[in-house]
Amino acid sequence: MQSVHKELAQELLAAVARRFRQGQAGISEAVIQPRTSIILQKESPEFVYIILHGSMKIHLNTPKGNEFLVAIEGPGVLFGEVEALTGEAATCSVTALMESKVAKISLQAYPNWLNEDHAFALLVNRIITYRLQIMTKRAATHLSYPMEYSVLKLLKMMAEERSSLRLHVSKEDIANYLGTSVRSINRILKDLCSKHVISPAQKIEIITMEGLENVMRQYDA
Repeated sequence: MQSVHKELAQELLAAVARRFRQGQAGISEAVIQPRTSIILQKESPEFVYIILHGSMKIHLNTPKGNEFLVAIEGPGVLFGEVEALTGEAATCSVTALMESKVAKISLQAYPNWLNEDHAFALLVNRIITYRLQIMTKRAATHLSYPMEYSVLKLLKMMAEERSSLRLHVSKEDIANYLGTSVRSINRILKDLCSKHVISPAQKIEIITMEGLENVMRQYDA
């Protein structure tokens, strides 16, 4: 069964492709180089962006200067859509992890698209609603389960979104995302290796999704 995240991403990519075919003004493509930020925290985005190819991280810096990883996203993900309507500054930065291609929608063209295309407006509404659900589930998981379960859930989510068991994410990113220490993540990953959930390699790679899900089910028994 296809995940909701992947389904929404495919629908958004299809909507962008239709918009390009229609030759509408205010939308263009751009190639973003690695480590280049398209949106900066505490600044107003200049465009609404949709990833067409590549990978980007959403992150924020705390008052103490620490970077907190919010998410790593791929094709079919929308950025800046809320700020484009509210006029508020962005709460997070968005930075390319590799060479990526994005669709840039001007701040004038975006509300026009919403008004003209009710199917697109409904799709954006579904995307925002899904994000709120994920945030709520994430908070509930942190409160209700031990850290190992949160790591397993994160690895499962990333594997499903990327359709790959090999994950391009560092231990530091996992620690920042889950709000814990790298030492704690190292210990958990070592335990997962001993349980044959992930391989003992430099890159994090899930051995089988079935094995990962079996360990997760032990927490619900």
